[in-house]
Order: sequence, then structure tokens, then C-alpha cells
Amino acid sequence: MTVETNLNLIRCFEVLAETLSFSAASERLRLAQSNVSRQIKLLEQSLGVRLFHRTRQGVSLTPEGQRFRQEILP
Repeated sequence: MTVETNLNLIRCFEVLAETLSFSAASERLRLAQSNVSRQIKLLEQSLGVRLFHRTRQGVSLTPEGQRFRQEILP
């Protein structure tokens, strides 16, 4: 992966962590929901951890996701 790709994945994580909604994140990022989901999955695979709990009611950060957010976001 390139640095630009990594930054895009992190930006996608940042917006999803703020909105806790794939649809809201996709609107803000101007991407299809499937692309947001795919980018989060790629990031999770590259890190080897699950960052979000996904349920019918919505999305929430896992403990690993909370730690990752604290590490990368000011």
C-alpha cells in the first residue's frame, strides 16, 4: 500500500469513528457505502484487529478502535 492509500484508510476511519454511521461517513467522504466498508475492512486487515462493532442498530468502536483513534487523532 502507498502512503496515500494509508492516509485514505485513516481518513475513512476518522470520519466513521466520528459519525458512527456508514451512510453519514459515505456522504461526508463522497464515497459509496460499500467503498467505506471496504476501506475499513482493508484497514482492519492491515492492522490485524477489528476496529468497529457492526450491528443492525449501528456501528461502535471496539476497545482496539478506541485505542487506535487515540493514537492517530490529535
